[in-house]
Amino acid sequence: MIWTKPRITAELRRLHQSGADLSYNALARKRQAVVSAAAYHFGSYRKAIERAGIDYAQVIRRPRWTKQGIIALIKKAKRGGRDLHWSAVTSRRDELARAAFASLQPRLFGRWDRALHAAGLDADEVSQYRSWDRNSVLFDLRQRYRDRDALNSGSVQQEEPALHAAAVRHFGNYQKALRAAGIDPAGVRRRRSWDKAEVLRALKTLAKRRASLSDSAVRRKSPALHGAAARLFGTYTAARAAAGIDRR
Repeated sequence: MIWTKPRITAELRRLHQSGADLSYNALARKRQAVVSAAAYHFGSYRKAIERAGIDYAQVIRRPRWTKQGIIALIKKAKRGGRDLHWSAVTSRRDELARAAFASLQPRLFGRWDRALHAAGLDADEVSQYRSWDRNSVLFDLRQRYRDRDALNSGSVQQEEPALHAAAVRHFGNYQKALRAAGIDPAGVRRRRSWDKAEVLRALKTLAKRRASLSDSAVRRKSPALHGAAARLFGTYTAARAAAGIDRR
């Protein structure tokens, strides 16, 4: 290819719009011809960047991780058949694990499930078809405990049947899994006491997990929540609106 000034600036703009790292060293490793041509035709690489209408200060301060880069890694891992659930990903010390931790930054996705969603994946399906082991079961039980989600056997079977089945498979029964997670089974058997704040918190937790919040889906999967919502707010739809959740 014969490089000209217009061709160089057009290529730099294209790379910038695609989210590529345009710092000198990063681009030189991948596209040395572009860097050399830019320095030759414009006198310096920096002048070429500025002629392309790109802020050079942002280029040299460019953070390592971008949304596009994280999405690309997720898609690559998905094609390779890798388990993309949070506990499985972060238990490894590879590039995908580093991307997962980076995805939690507010400027990126804030949450791993949002990164999965941006990559075109359903976080609930990722959880359903994950490879379960003892550690991942304990991780999810403790996560539900921290989120103040119901942990009695019936609720977990309805809301996360794969987790419940894995707990029984790896620990013999569900109560033993709770004890191994440091959770008192007697404390979670008590019937959940619903009030408006608890209903809103439960709906927001489902929304956070990208679960379906349609009237029929919640009535089928979480009948206690649906009934409490209708009882306390007049209708389930009113409760969903009070939680600030778009019906779509």
